[in-house]
Amino acid sequence: MLLWVSAGTAVPLMTVPGQAAAAAADCSMLVLEDVRAAALLAAECGESVEVLGERSETTQVFVDASGVGRLESAVAPQRVHRKDGTWADIDLALRPVSGGLAPVASTADMTFSGGGTGALVTWREGDATFELNWPGSLPVPRVNGATAIYDGVLPEVNLHVTADRAGFRHVLEVLTPQAATNPALRQVRYGLGGDMKVTRAADGGLSLADASGQELLQASPAVMWDSSISTPSSELQERVASAEGAGEAGTGTEVPGVSDLVSTAQRPGDLASSAPVEVAVSGSDLTLTPDAGMMAAPSAAFPLFIDPAFSKLRSKWAYASSNGENNDTSAARVGLSPDSGARYRSFFSFDTSAMSDTTVLTAKVLMKLDHSSSCEPTWVHLYRTGSWTASSGNRLAWSSYPLGSSATWLDSWEGNANEAGGCGSQQQNSDAVFEGGTLLQDVQAQVGSSSSYWVGLCACNQENEWESAQDRWKKFFTDRTYLVATFDVKPNLPVGLEFTTTTDCYRQCASPAVLRSLTPTLRAQVQDRFGGKLGTSFEIRTSPSLTGTIVVSNTTMPFTFVTTVGNATGIATSKVPAGYLSAGVTYYWHAMTMDEAGLWSGWGSWYSFTIDNTPPNISAVASTQYPSKVWGATLGSPGTFAFTAAGAAEYVWSVDGGSATTTTLASASYTPATDMVHTMRVQAKDTAGNISGAFDYQFWVSPVPNAYSLWTFDETDPARTAADTGSGFSTRKPGALRNGARFVPGKLNNAVHVSGTTGDDVVTSGPVLDTTKSFTVMAWVRPSDLAAQPLQTFVMQGNLAPRFVLQYRQDANGGQGGWCFGLTGTDVKDAPKTVACAGQFVGKPTNGEWVHVAGRYDRVTGKMRVYVMGDPQSCAGEVAESTAPALWSATGAFVIGGFWWGDIDDVRAYQRVLSDSEICQQASQ
Repeated sequence: MLLWVSAGTAVPLMTVPGQAAAAAADCSMLVLEDVRAAALLAAECGESVEVLGERSETTQVFVDASGVGRLESAVAPQRVHRKDGTWADIDLALRPVSGGLAPVASTADMTFSGGGTGALVTWREGDATFELNWPGSLPVPRVNGATAIYDGVLPEVNLHVTADRAGFRHVLEVLTPQAATNPALRQVRYGLGGDMKVTRAADGGLSLADASGQELLQASPAVMWDSSISTPSSELQERVASAEGAGEAGTGTEVPGVSDLVSTAQRPGDLASSAPVEVAVSGSDLTLTPDAGMMAAPSAAFPLFIDPAFSKLRSKWAYASSNGENNDTSAARVGLSPDSGARYRSFFSFDTSAMSDTTVLTAKVLMKLDHSSSCEPTWVHLYRTGSWTASSGNRLAWSSYPLGSSATWLDSWEGNANEAGGCGSQQQNSDAVFEGGTLLQDVQAQVGSSSSYWVGLCACNQENEWESAQDRWKKFFTDRTYLVATFDVKPNLPVGLEFTTTTDCYRQCASPAVLRSLTPTLRAQVQDRFGGKLGTSFEIRTSPSLTGTIVVSNTTMPFTFVTTVGNATGIATSKVPAGYLSAGVTYYWHAMTMDEAGLWSGWGSWYSFTIDNTPPNISAVASTQYPSKVWGATLGSPGTFAFTAAGAAEYVWSVDGGSATTTTLASASYTPATDMVHTMRVQAKDTAGNISGAFDYQFWVSPVPNAYSLWTFDETDPARTAADTGSGFSTRKPGALRNGARFVPGKLNNAVHVSGTTGDDVVTSGPVLDTTKSFTVMAWVRPSDLAAQPLQTFVMQGNLAPRFVLQYRQDANGGQGGWCFGLTGTDVKDAPKTVACAGQFVGKPTNGEWVHVAGRYDRVTGKMRVYVMGDPQSCAGEVAESTAPALWSATGAFVIGGFWWGDIDDVRAYQRVLSDSEICQQASQ
């Protein structure tokens, strides 16, 4: 709701992450710098929170618990922003400082003399300074609140210097007619100092500028006033005399029913007479020439007060008089002056920048009536004016800003506050309130184009009547004049979110979405920068236009409400009722959000969806390697299965009820782990998530023939060839005995004995196994010298590097030695091996002891195993497993021995995976 910047642009359709849990709010300090943080705290604490970042000398902004903003804008400074960054309420009470006296908190940086020959007033504005000097030495002042009183600066003449919210005024108080005859009062001279340049303005005021010519300060045209109260009642005379006798006159002390009538150094009484004072500037001299007629007034008019006031260029109020006369700026005057007969109007400017680009909900102008001529309520009228700039002293030209019929009327108010006696009671100050629909609409219209709101107050009505009626004369306090408004900002435009995959869609859930449900749930991200209860309306049409045919209206899908806190987002959802949507039609939807104040976001962007609730159909599954229901490739051969289906986006397949695989490809690669009959089940899914019925494809896997080579070494010397007595391979591979290899008595009959030191081995004429397929190798071995070499290989096949080895490794089993099956992943000399080793507990390597060692590589599982059989009768053995490295084809010879010291018997090489029981069976022969 509340917002200081315009709502953000909608972002593309997206998924919104969950909101993190917030810590408990600290409600002990209801002031925060950031407006969003303030809104969050206001919602959590249920109280208004001030936005410190929006505070100024004249304005405050609050966020109410409901999320509505409230502006309080004054025409007079209410607080001071100190140099250390802190804020303080205006406090004009004088306190001792280095060099004299200064107010506790004023927007003006000034110091008053503590007595002596120094400057009467020193004012600093940025790097520039201004000094006002009294000719001669000043006495130590007595302090009364904001006023320093220098008694007897001339015979029976006191000098008052008073701090105000944006400057100061210095007033000479002439106590008696005898004092008024002093020649020094015919022209009162002050000294000017500092580096500000002082010049006299055309209206009699002063302008003070820095070295660059930029105006920094002003002094209003000087005026003087007396202490007369015209022809008061005897009762009033007694009250005034009592107040004066008590020392009230001239001190600013409030006396109920009397204070507004008693002239002081701060302001003239309501019935006092006034006159202009001529001001002249010559070099470093400031000369005031009082009105000679008033100086010769009867004693009842004394004391007299002679005043020019200095202030910063921050005035947000001004006055206009029909005869162009100057007046003091202590009050905002309206109507016919009983003193001069001039008509007065007052003008005010309120800072409304905090409400830019917002919707104003309520607005009122509040003023405090100080005095009225009439004992009965009389009217004043408030108008909106154009922007204005006041000359020095807050005075505007009468004809420049007309009111009445020439201005926009806002509201009127009637009231009275007469303390002059004869009214039958002591009337108190009155609260004037201007409000209503006209004012509200006008404020709303103006805040969009201006950062200030300008109004004028007069006694004239819309027909230009009554402004010269004496009973309409009034004076208002300027420092109690405010614009108070509440405002809001429409919620952000809703942003459409993806449909939920669980019920509505599958692969294409973002616009343009493809859905499978006829009753989908529309979802939108909603956001109000300052939280609150947001109501969201959804609408569906046949085209992305407000003229398109409505399919589902916001009456069919009622408001959905989401409560958000601070700037957090929420998700509004609404389910489309059954019976409105049809398959195969493209629909367009959008959403609109409303907050508690009734502000609409406006319709968000259009999003589209189409409903497809027809499942795809699988018409065929085919495989070249494994045709349907005929014997296909042998076990271990990879197969490709092609799927044919209309409208499918992905497929889910499994074999024999195993784990399912999902793929977007119209095919599957599968290598059977077992032979015989298998069934592949395939289902197709479309973009919307519709799933087909199951298609079962039966295929038969041919068993791997028992192809193997066997070298029994049952020959006797001097034979130099070991026969291959295996079967199943197209050719047999006898092994040639080289170097010192010879037949000796063995485990089963004879064996071959080799000695690694002389390069003894048995070598075939070419490769025996296709190492890109599964295989199993095994042998009986009896070491004769395990210490001869820490690594001794007794079976291998390779090329530049061996693809596989059966070997003894001294570093296996923690350095205890063991039997290992090793594989390399690349045909590179000295390539590293992946090994699986056993023989730590069963068949532990021992010189002179026979042990059966087998190695198995399973291409389907990618695993390699080593088997060590210590007790062939019971198949008690030890097995170790590792993950095999990448496969490659070893085209070199099959080698038995070569790096082995001892005997080798019954070597076998199978082109398939032998089961554990088969390996045990071979070891038991």
